[in-house]
Amino acid sequence: MIRFLKHSEIDKDRWNKAVSEASNSTIFVDFDFLCLGNPNWCALVEDDYQSVMPLPVRSKLSIKYVYTPFFYNRMGVFSKKDISPDLMKEFVDSIPRKYRQIDLYLNENNPDTLIKQKTIEMVSHQLNLNRPYELIVHQYSQNTSRNIKSAQKNGLEYIENASVKKIIRLFQRNRGKQKAVHYKKRDYYTLIRMAHHALQQGKLDNIGVISEGKLIAGALFLRDKERTWFWFSGRDNTQANKKAMFFLIDEYIKRHAGQPVILDFNGSMNENVARLYKGFGGIPYNYSMLHFTRNFYLGGLIKLYKAIKH
Repeated sequence: MIRFLKHSEIDKDRWNKAVSEASNSTIFVDFDFLCLGNPNWCALVEDDYQSVMPLPVRSKLSIKYVYTPFFYNRMGVFSKKDISPDLMKEFVDSIPRKYRQIDLYLNENNPDTLIKQKTIEMVSHQLNLNRPYELIVHQYSQNTSRNIKSAQKNGLEYIENASVKKIIRLFQRNRGKQKAVHYKKRDYYTLIRMAHHALQQGKLDNIGVISEGKLIAGALFLRDKERTWFWFSGRDNTQANKKAMFFLIDEYIKRHAGQPVILDFNGSMNENVARLYKGFGGIPYNYSMLHFTRNFYLGGLIKLYKAIKH
């Protein structure tokens, strides 16, 4: 039987045990990590935590909905047993009716066969690092190799343990100013807290690139069992000609080549960004996002709210 539990009803130890034993376990659904992004998250739990599904929730305009918080790459159902299409449908159908809008990332182990009409297909890119660097670099595109060679002529310095705040600030002051980016100050504060939590757990690589004593690019790599996420990055647009991000990614790959880990570029649906990841040999794979509305008028109301807000 699948039960809906409020945050106060979730047993932290049982939750984390269920997540850690799941074949598709991930840091994104660790109890404390979830609390950082959505302190009042709820959940669906099968029997005695045999299978679980986190439900980050909130309300706007008196409309309650389930959503994927910023900076969380995977949600969905987690279980140590095989997740069948029937079980997946049962979980989705168990989301309480009071939640009118559902926008929730699933994970690649969640079948969407029986809920296809409620999902949209997402694309990510991944690179297996369990090979010598010489074999990995052989898969780089000509454009990527050319940009790396150009970067290597600019006297760039690769550093570990770069300031998390400075990396995030690079993004804020550059790409973060674009209209397409909807992060608010509180979202950046949340990201800082998440990054520091991951650092304390020994699960974050905070990498920077220095030019003439100044940080011009940086990235946060989140280490997650057999997968490392290219989680967040920022660069100084005025220094774009130095190709620092090409240099950073290549150096990270070089220093971790031969390790039994998948580097997940975490996207992207953006064609230009996807081209960057493919240039490093990233192979696309699909996962799904729950995306449906339970009231015929709600879609229009949400669009109106966004129009007024922005």
